[in-house]
Amino acid sequence: MRHLAGRLLTAAALPVTLLTVASPAHAQSEPFAAPAEAASSWLVAQSDGTSWNQDPATSLDAVLGLLAARVGGDQVEATLGWLNDPAILDPYVNTAADGATGFNAGSAGKVMYTVATAGGDPTDFGGLALADQVTAAQAANGTYGDGTAGSTAWAVLGLSRTDTPAGETAAAGLAAIQCPDGGFNYADVDGGDDCVSDPDTTGLAVSALVTLGDPASASLESAVAWLESAQAEDGGFDGGFGENANSTAMAAQAFLAADRADAAERAVAFLLTLQFDCSGDAPGAVKYSDPEDPDFGEATRLLATAQAIVPIAGQNLATLDASGAAATVTTDPCTTADAGDETTAAEEDESGSASWLPWAIVAAVVVIGALILTFALRARRSGATDGSAEEAAPAADTDAPAADGEAADAPAESDESADESASDASDADAADESASDEPKADDLDEGKDK
Repeated sequence: MRHLAGRLLTAAALPVTLLTVASPAHAQSEPFAAPAEAASSWLVAQSDGTSWNQDPATSLDAVLGLLAARVGGDQVEATLGWLNDPAILDPYVNTAADGATGFNAGSAGKVMYTVATAGGDPTDFGGLALADQVTAAQAANGTYGDGTAGSTAWAVLGLSRTDTPAGETAAAGLAAIQCPDGGFNYADVDGGDDCVSDPDTTGLAVSALVTLGDPASASLESAVAWLESAQAEDGGFDGGFGENANSTAMAAQAFLAADRADAAERAVAFLLTLQFDCSGDAPGAVKYSDPEDPDFGEATRLLATAQAIVPIAGQNLATLDASGAAATVTTDPCTTADAGDETTAAEEDESGSASWLPWAIVAAVVVIGALILTFALRARRSGATDGSAEEAAPAADTDAPAADGEAADAPAESDESADESASDASDADAADESASDEPKADDLDEGKDK
């Protein structure tokens, strides 16, 4: 019994280990269930109804963010309607980067790209045949406009959404201005030894190279390799003024375009650390840097948020798809977040109320095991006591028949004497003598003790 009790206790201990292993872990939740939509809600709230700051460049970035998040269709339509006005569009596409008058292939390419992604006609917008003008702006070396990587990349991206995309010549043009280390610079036009790569321009160029396919494969690999080498341990990128959202966003979407999932995930994780949650003063917005610049921090949130939405939404400029976009955005992302928190809290309460059950089972198993052990020990003691009694019982029985025999003879002798002479006094004495042969109580007690 002792060994059986030990085995039962060992078996009873198993649920303790199993329950311990099966205990669930609580994961830390993100501030927003849909961070790209939350950022879009804040972004739309900054619009004047048609544009952002009446600036075409900033407004195009904002529209691209909404298209990537697939929300705010009404706002996209309103902004492109505003931009379709020649009075707004002409100065934008006909002003060079240095401010001089002249066709800006990069700006025109960005308009084409945005209009086409939204479902419009990029070849005829604002009364301008943008595709024809961009194609005509290609230089002999394959670059477009002012020959920089930025202008060339936007021209290539814009044409990629038309029936006459750029080809091998454009790939050669980007290769000609690529820095020796594989990246691209925002102002360099010859790719010389003085070319200093930056993540913003390199990220944009990577998406353009992806659309060019095989002719650009070598340049693409070099550019992606440089981005990977420039990524900080926390996933962010430094564009020359410290790690920031804009540089990281352009690099992140490039990683997504080039199928570098791990690097993209790290970059997006960094961007999410810059997003204001519902306890901040701009829920959903993305800070340019952390900490923000005390003088310009608030002003930089707009472009930082617009560019960050693209990779946060899991999209990239090479393949951005806005199909199925919702007409509106969530009015208050914190209301949705609070509802999610309440659901999570309810689930945690339910989980907490049931969390005592495994421990109750463990306690019951332990108590049962203790009872089994107690009963086993008592049974053993009882068995030992019964064994002693059984050893004493045979000794008492061996004396008992002899005593009974003597007692049985006494009446027989008494009766026989009485028959011979009932009145004879001597016979009466003989009967008394026979009766004295019965065993005494002391003799029986003595026999029991043996």
